Amino acid sequence: MDFELSSNHKELQQRMRDFFQKEIAARAARLDASSPQERQDIMRDNLKMLSQVGYLGLGIEKEYGGSATDFVSQCVSGEELARVCASTFVSARASAFLFAYPIQSFGTDSQKKTFLPDIAKGNKIGALAYSEPEAGSDMEAVQCIAERKNNGWVINGTKDIVVNGPIAGSFLVFARTSNNAGDMPSFGLFLIDRDTPGLEVGESLETLGLKGAPVAGLNLKDCLVSDEALLGGRPGEGKSQLEETLEKGRLSLSAMAVGLGVACMEMATERAKKRVAFGKQIGRFQEIGFKLSDMFTDNDLGRMLTLRAAWAYDNKEPEAGILASCAKLFTSEALTRIANNAMQVFAGHGYVRGSGIERIFRDARFVEIAEGTTELQRVIIAKSELDKYQPH
Repeated sequence: MDFELSSNHKELQQRMRDFFQKEIAARAARLDASSPQERQDIMRDNLKMLSQVGYLGLGIEKEYGGSATDFVSQCVSGEELARVCASTFVSARASAFLFAYPIQSFGTDSQKKTFLPDIAKGNKIGALAYSEPEAGSDMEAVQCIAERKNNGWVINGTKDIVVNGPIAGSFLVFARTSNNAGDMPSFGLFLIDRDTPGLEVGESLETLGLKGAPVAGLNLKDCLVSDEALLGGRPGEGKSQLEETLEKGRLSLSAMAVGLGVACMEMATERAKKRVAFGKQIGRFQEIGFKLSDMFTDNDLGRMLTLRAAWAYDNKEPEAGILASCAKLFTSEALTRIANNAMQVFAGHGYVRGSGIERIFRDARFVEIAEGTTELQRVIIAKSELDKYQPH
């Protein structure tokens, strides 16, 4: 077993770390505190800067302007970005992964050529719109309907909590493609430009954390798109396309959790060294030292699980998806513990807005509920184990 990153991975990690610290880190607090319009402007600039270092093209094939790196590379780079600004990580992920990965994996040659180069260069921002007020993990509860009409589709419905909604130029919209009684449910993913008649982006939504990541809902009313808008061009494949995207997306959320955990540890450790109580650094008290040791252990285990799952995907292991669920489950809950411990180290001073740890504390809560809650990950893992181990 070799737990060491390769020289190429280490070089990429250091290059990304240096760039993010120089260009992105100083904007994180401003993103959190600005008005919605200011946040959108800052995020557009951030995404454009990320394209300069090649971050947006890590998962995109070279012929479409990316670098086609492995999942381990994407995880070590994502950890470094989340460490300095979780909002920028979430917005970049929505465009360069949730929008671009399905096109890369399932799109036609024409769809790839149309969208991927602009995503990799930061010239266009993408968004995936699949969640609805009554449908999230239960994909078959989706009420957004796409009906065939001549050589196209008419789409009606609503989407909520669309990351990048206020700034995206194109959307990948998940919709039901059969609604007749007795029919097997059928679904599709549709590529829809922002200026398409019938598509309306709602007002920006205020969230507890990740305030810099723009979020809005979509309304689609008699939104007419051509056959070329259906991802892959074959009806009925949307659900499997979305499931694979969200499965692999657990991996990037795990990397996000680890990056935020590192940020918590750095801030808490610095505080433990500087803060003096009863004549000595508070880090010298066992109660604080134990919290720091628990934080380090949780995060180091989370990183190992994340990289193990990434390695499994890169080597096409059949259990890669379950390992990704294990990584997301552990890292998300570990991050909540880490953020809680960090807040305890700061005590009342950490609870004040603008303290830094207060922002990360709010951001951390996202990972446990995003794209498959911890409860759903347990269901997925339990089902796998029940199917695997049969009674003798």
